[in-house]
Amino acid sequence: MPFALIAAALASLGIHTVVLFVPEFDLSPAPEPLTLQAEIVLKPRAIPAPTPAPTSAPTAPAKKTPLPRTKPDSREREEQVKSTAPVAEPTAESSAPEKSTVADVLPAAELALPPQGEIEFTVLRGDPPAIIGRSVQSWSLGEGTYRIVNVMETVGLAAMLRPVRMESVSHGRIVATGLEPAEYSSRRQDKGKEKVERVEFDRTAGLARFSNGTTAPLPPGAQDLLSFNFQLGWLSKTGEMAIATVKKLGNYRLELIGEELLETKVGFLRTLHFRAPGETTTEVWLAPAHHLLPVKIRHIDKKGESYDQLAEEIRIPN
Repeated sequence: MPFALIAAALASLGIHTVVLFVPEFDLSPAPEPLTLQAEIVLKPRAIPAPTPAPTSAPTAPAKKTPLPRTKPDSREREEQVKSTAPVAEPTAESSAPEKSTVADVLPAAELALPPQGEIEFTVLRGDPPAIIGRSVQSWSLGEGTYRIVNVMETVGLAAMLRPVRMESVSHGRIVATGLEPAEYSSRRQDKGKEKVERVEFDRTAGLARFSNGTTAPLPPGAQDLLSFNFQLGWLSKTGEMAIATVKKLGNYRLELIGEELLETKVGFLRTLHFRAPGETTTEVWLAPAHHLLPVKIRHIDKKGESYDQLAEEIRIPN
């Protein structure tokens, strides 16, 4: 390949890598509010039960061990889902097909979010996709609390051209309706410089407080860019959802696109595909056979460029 063509490809990759690894994805709500028609879309995961207080003397904490890899046995899981799915016999009275989801045929224990785990993603840009980074999302649940961390960094040619690393953290409470963020922060390292931005969810005052000094009204059920991916597993209806970045908060029309069979390094996964459209669009694919975890996340910017995070491994302790 001619050197000039290689240089041009590197330059294009570098420009779009910078776009991907900015501290936020610049989510923007749709310019005009649309009439919402909520519908039941899945069986939501249960809220974790509080851990009973220990009755015996405390013991020394056990040493942490690496999280085991989830074996790519999803093909077996898919066969189980297919074999257990109810088959409806058509009748004259049924004028429209019944709506059902993969989540309907799985027990609540399968949908429950484990107290700890992590998902490793490959970050791709465009179509055909080019690998420009990797990210790891980890979560931990406490006594009515949660913490989600996402570490994203450039790899390969993108890292050679401009190494960038970004860490995002969301933490807060687990309430009856799912996750209730208290704070979302973003820490970006680029060319030896570090930039930190955050948004605080002040539930008492009903305000989202941004680190740049601005505020915005805080609707009930508001999420951030990280908690949103996991909160979908607690939904029982589609509808409107407020999502905050480190700079602003917008209201989005949340849609269930439907069921899709997704090919990943974990295997072929039957997923539920959600979308929050607007000036920019975010899409999330949840895997019911893997605790309704997000296994694919897509951001489409104002120019129509797509950036995908596709699951490579799911690691959950036994």
